Amino acid sequence: AFLNGWNDVLNFRLYKAFTLRHTGSTMNLGINLVERDPLLVKFFFGVLVHYCGGCALFKFLDTMLKGRCLTVAAPVVLALQSTNDQLRIAFPDSKLHMWLLAASNGLFNTACAEKFGCLTHVITGHYQKVSTDLVLLSLKGLSKDQLKATRKSCLVLLSFFLGAITAQAGGYLNKSLVARCSKHRFGILGLFYAMVLVLSELPASRVFGKSLAPQSQSAEKKATS
Repeated sequence: AFLNGWNDVLNFRLYKAFTLRHTGSTMNLGINLVERDPLLVKFFFGVLVHYCGGCALFKFLDTMLKGRCLTVAAPVVLALQSTNDQLRIAFPDSKLHMWLLAASNGLFNTACAEKFGCLTHVITGHYQKVSTDLVLLSLKGLSKDQLKATRKSCLVLLSFFLGAITAQAGGYLNKSLVARCSKHRFGILGLFYAMVLVLSELPASRVFGKSLAPQSQSAEKKATS
């Protein structure tokens, strides 16, 4: 969610459009069809096609690989994000390289929805959930599972907000390192996206050490042994 907040700010500042969710893209496609603006129709139609292509690609990998799809998807996401940086430098007056970001975000969003069980890009639903759960909490209370889900939505909202703030604040830093990194902003972001995907398929004991691994995981190992 933090990375998606950062991603949305970068996209809006550069392209005046979003690649994570596509209510706006669909609306703009309809408006520009009526206005008969072929360039914008092409742009927003391409955004939607590439996003759907990214979603379909992840589903294909998930169906064919059955177990390691996130690790395989990680370099694809990184490549799409990095290629966008190179094309943006080569063709600064074009916006069509945003299509690659749409495909990358389609891949990552589908992974979050299907493997993590959480939508980290559609935060409107999390606002709705937190609001309605607060009413239930005040009237009759919530079960442990409901409280856990509510906390998850709160964390998604907070993380997305912090990502947006830090991305915007980073744009005002007048440092040479920031200037160099800005040329590869989406590639760097893609690296973090790829790390999330790879780490999510590693056992907790390899990421955090055996002492910090979940008890359920250690119990399973003892049972099998």
